[in-house]
Amino acid sequence: MTLDDVVSRLEAAGFCGIEADGGVVYARIAAQAPEFRAEAREAGWRLVLPWNVRPLDAAMAEWNARMGRARMEVMAGEAALVMPFGDLAQWAALAAEAEAHFIRWRRARRPAEGM
Repeated sequence: MTLDDVVSRLEAAGFCGIEADGGVVYARIAAQAPEFRAEAREAGWRLVLPWNVRPLDAAMAEWNARMGRARMEVMAGEAALVMPFGDLAQWAALAAEAEAHFIRWRRARRPAEGM
């Protein structure tokens, strides 16, 4: 799949704010949603939604046990939802669910971090 194919599929699925830069495609599920990216890897394209929180290992393990190919990973010290490029409707639903978890995890850290 080429970068142009990725852009076309994201557009056809109704995502917004789609921009290609340096071999990475950035987009949003909705205008007010956080930005995610599609990036090429050896195994194919993947979707990544980063978030500036580090959840507890148990919370990430629970997510990963339930979600199959949509994995929660730590990238540069922060959480990210990662899924192979494919079913974009599923990605949109999982990204919305992940956002709710990210926010809950962030709020749970307030007593320790003063946020």
